Amino acid sequence: MSIIMKRSIETEIERWAAHPSPRVLLVRGARRVGKTFAVETVGRRMAPEGFAKIDFQTDLELASSLFDGPTDDLDRIVSNIEDYKRTRLSKETAFLFFDEVQLCEKALNSLRFFSESGWRVAATGSQLGVATRHRKLPFPSGVKQIAMHPMTFEEFLWALGKRQMAEAIRAHASNLDPYVAHDEALSLFRLYQVVGGMPKAVASYVETESLDEVRVQQREIDETYTADMSDPDNGINALAARKVWRSVPAQLMRSSTKKFKYSEVERGGRRSKLMEPLDWLAEAGMLCINSLTESTCMPLVPYGEEEGSFFKVYLSDTGLMFYKLKVNPLLWLEAEESASFPVSSDFRGALAENSVMQALASNDLQTFYWTPPASWGMRGELDFLLQDDQGRVIPLEVKSARNVRAKTLGAFMERSGAPYAIILSQSNFGRKAEDEGRGTEIRELPLYAAFCIGEGYARW
Repeated sequence: MSIIMKRSIETEIERWAAHPSPRVLLVRGARRVGKTFAVETVGRRMAPEGFAKIDFQTDLELASSLFDGPTDDLDRIVSNIEDYKRTRLSKETAFLFFDEVQLCEKALNSLRFFSESGWRVAATGSQLGVATRHRKLPFPSGVKQIAMHPMTFEEFLWALGKRQMAEAIRAHASNLDPYVAHDEALSLFRLYQVVGGMPKAVASYVETESLDEVRVQQREIDETYTADMSDPDNGINALAARKVWRSVPAQLMRSSTKKFKYSEVERGGRRSKLMEPLDWLAEAGMLCINSLTESTCMPLVPYGEEEGSFFKVYLSDTGLMFYKLKVNPLLWLEAEESASFPVSSDFRGALAENSVMQALASNDLQTFYWTPPASWGMRGELDFLLQDDQGRVIPLEVKSARNVRAKTLGAFMERSGAPYAIILSQSNFGRKAEDEGRGTEIRELPLYAAFCIGEGYARW
């Protein structure tokens, strides 16, 4: 099978590149999510004669020397690039690509001047939020920033050559009619959960159909991330960061609230010691944070004595979750298909939640989880709240099986102004009235359709 690793972000990069006078584009994201591949693919396609890549990761010393001197002297910088690439460049046809630009402070600073120059410049950056903490120069202004994440289930289907199924899922997420290929889609989604969305892991599966080869890629990614934590230039407690990284999957499997607890990272763990490495991991794109709120209407704000005191933490990729928990992927898939032996319900729930968080994060949606205020006299928890583009609060409940009864969701709908709620489970698409008098409804989506919850979900 030929591997076509098409990424949805390529469309956004193409729109940017087609603008007659674009600002500099900065693509941010965790290591190994495919930033370089996406920008280079578009750049070579749109500027086959004028594409010039400066790779700071593989040739840092020489590449950095191109930016010696004032960072606003673009004529000198472009001339250096021309000598380095042994080619002539013009503003009309060139596509300059600075890969892993955070490794060279002067190159990063030059982006603000390129944004006003007419040159078409794209850059990628890993760990930008943490690599630039001790910069001497200001972070560049006037730059268009977009975030890149692991591959979504939609992109996974593209890689498998199943584009029609991806299109059908989007159509059914819009009209909520049952999907005849639901069971097949659910089976492929379970495979996606195991493989994850890291491009190397996906490509390995498409090429070999071997989950053992996928695990080799996952191990390499986990080792790369762990090595990054130990880099002394990061200025964090490496041991504490590794302990946080190890603790996240187990904390998600807690049968009670999945609220992140410092005490479960290490004995006597304290916020003062562990918050900085936790923030580092989140800013590096390795973790996703979902804060608690008690709000039922806009604006949604974090709850706690100290802002951000209560939150859940998810891994950015479910494939890494399987690897870190040492779950045998073949046994998991066989168990899901045949129910031949029991699998922990806590693991099922954690995996389902992490899958949805991964999809929502890929669509750059701000999320909260919700618990009732003490004045309500009840206990419970909603997995996600979203604030849509019309200012309405939309609750999302995640169920790992086909049982979609959700008592807390019903109480929230009764007391809030939410026009509808979304339940994600293993059930097919559908809808049902929650309160016909108020015109509210429950919209049912399969877990595999979470990638459809994006900018347009308010217009369903």
